[in-house]
Amino acid sequence: MVYAKMDDLIGKIDSIHDILNTYHEITGIDPTNVSTYFFLDEIHVMKEWQLQLKYYIDAHAKCRFIISGSSKTLLYLDASESLAGRIRFIDVFPLTFREYLEFNNIEMPQERLDFDNFEDMEKAYHNLITDKQSIQYFLNQYFDTGGYPEWFKIKDMRQWQRTIVEDYFALILFRDIVSVFKVKDPIILEKMVRDIAAISTNRFTYKGLSERLDIDRETIKLYLYYLQSSMMVFIADVYAPSQKAAEKRAKKLYFWEEGLRRALTLDRDDGKAAENVLAWHLIRKGRESKPFFDPYYWRNKHEVDFVYDDSKKVIPVEVKYREHPTNSDLKGLLEFMEIEGLKTGIVVTKDIFKIEEDGERRILFIPVWLFLLLI
Repeated sequence: MVYAKMDDLIGKIDSIHDILNTYHEITGIDPTNVSTYFFLDEIHVMKEWQLQLKYYIDAHAKCRFIISGSSKTLLYLDASESLAGRIRFIDVFPLTFREYLEFNNIEMPQERLDFDNFEDMEKAYHNLITDKQSIQYFLNQYFDTGGYPEWFKIKDMRQWQRTIVEDYFALILFRDIVSVFKVKDPIILEKMVRDIAAISTNRFTYKGLSERLDIDRETIKLYLYYLQSSMMVFIADVYAPSQKAAEKRAKKLYFWEEGLRRALTLDRDDGKAAENVLAWHLIRKGRESKPFFDPYYWRNKHEVDFVYDDSKKVIPVEVKYREHPTNSDLKGLLEFMEIEGLKTGIVVTKDIFKIEEDGERRILFIPVWLFLLLI
């Protein structure tokens, strides 16, 4: 097994072939004839890397390559022609809340959220209740820092917020978007991203966003496509009987990384953070069972924050990050369940756990900290 950080090798080697040849010279093992794994990080800095990998694949070499890079869009762009059918992409997400706790050496139970079995959720709640204060402390920290693992090296909030904006944000914006898509006015794009960070979880229309930012609608649509491609934002359509009907309605924006969102806006609204973090956890879960999973919300007389639809089940999820949700908070959820003929709904709360049953209809009230751990 060989690991190489390609950006450290700029000016020292000319190609991937040099790495394999060096390995052959040092070990006496020809990696083209013996199963050997090469982990090549930041591969996109190497010119024509895709053609070099194609050479070994087409030659049926026994070596295997695992490549990675901080620019998802650039990797897709480079590999789209030469490696089509020869490469598999895996998205690496920021740390989930469960993973974040594990990085803090807190052991988590194995239970996972089962939309059809609320009793297991009740068992998990009682098993974790003694650790609730510690879990809540780290949840608040998670809202502030987000899910980038480098936080655990820095562990200083001021330095972290500078790092996440000056390094991560600049990297995604200028190398992953501006450079790849040849954006002519990066200042407008940056202005748009900062505004989206501020209105995350809100509904929007292209017309409204255009007037708000004084940017024409076609540019708004194009830039949103770029931001979605780079996984900086997600857009939820309204849950409607047809795609055509959904396209005409207002959409909902989610900013992908809560720590970065807070660093850009200095917004410490925990209710907004809870909905934003919950949304991307649900999107991540949906993608595990449906590759082209789309997030939805619903609105009629009332609204449902998130509709989870993985083609196997439809679950409405309402976020009420407060001590005591009232009956009026459930109007959208109950209306949607009645219209769609659903028996199951979820209300994510600040700290309440209970199961309410009304005939065949069941609603799970679950604290956000527990929901994020089990999702």
